[in-house]
Amino acid sequence: MAVARARPQDSVRTTRALVLKRVEYGEADLVLTLFTERYGRISALARGARKSSRRFSGALEPMHTLDLALEERPKSELFMLREASIARPRTALTDSLARLEAAGTALSWVRRSAPPRTPEPELWEAIEGLLDRLASREETLPPRRLLAAAGLRILATLGWGLDFERCVRCGKECPPGQVALVDPTRGGLVCRACGGARLRLDGAARARLAHAAATGDPSALDADDADLGLALVEGVLKAHAGLE
Repeated sequence: MAVARARPQDSVRTTRALVLKRVEYGEADLVLTLFTERYGRISALARGARKSSRRFSGALEPMHTLDLALEERPKSELFMLREASIARPRTALTDSLARLEAAGTALSWVRRSAPPRTPEPELWEAIEGLLDRLASREETLPPRRLLAAAGLRILATLGWGLDFERCVRCGKECPPGQVALVDPTRGGLVCRACGGARLRLDGAARARLAHAAATGDPSALDADDADLGLALVEGVLKAHAGLE
């Protein structure tokens, strides 16, 4: 009995995605690192993307959410990009260098930390929510505050969330309102009996950062919290993902 051959469209998959990185390949192609809603972080080849802007409608830029049609090829690490269009534009990001830089930092975190070919719906929701707020002309909170809260939430979605309640070595609880020492490379609070840590958190700041990590809500953070939160996020990512 003859075996029916699969039609080409059977291997085409659709998903929403964000462009994390573009690398020129050959004379006209691009190799894209993408964070997709359905498949997680993947790589795809966009043939002729540099030669003709009409083929992908100028869609292959970071920051925008895209609708993609991808062909999965047997025995290849690369998907083939067939179609791309902008589903959610964020052109307002270019109005502010600070917002643009915050968006770029967040996308670099995802590129270096998201596992390959693994759907991460909570991470997708967190990064899309951050980009939407950064691109909103009605948003009044500073970009670094938005980024810090989203970063703490991203750590939690990846299973690297910091423990702000108890020592990560001995498990001893730190009472609410009490000053604590935190080491991002070790995953959270470290009591003095277990060696302590360099970073000091007062009780109020610890509560605010814990709330942001649990919810992604930046509204309770102040300027000092944002700086500390970003330092904690970068410390964790450096320890777990080699982020420099």
